[in-house]
Amino acid sequence: GSALEEARRVIAPGPEGSVRVKTDDKIVELPVSWAVAGAVAFAVAALLSSMPIPSVRRRPREEEPLGIG
Repeated sequence: GSALEEARRVIAPGPEGSVRVKTDDKIVELPVSWAVAGAVAFAVAALLSSMPIPSVRRRPREEEPLGIG
């Protein structure tokens, strides 16, 4: 679909061992390992943000007097 075409316009293979990423005003060349690491980090962050956070049961804090005045 169109999302895949858009991704192909933004990210393209560069010289051997690098990936070209086009932004609005410049083109950035990254080593393939950096690009893969960034994609993995993005996927992990997306996965973690979609998981429900288990509620941690904590006992209610009792307020203690500060002993002032």
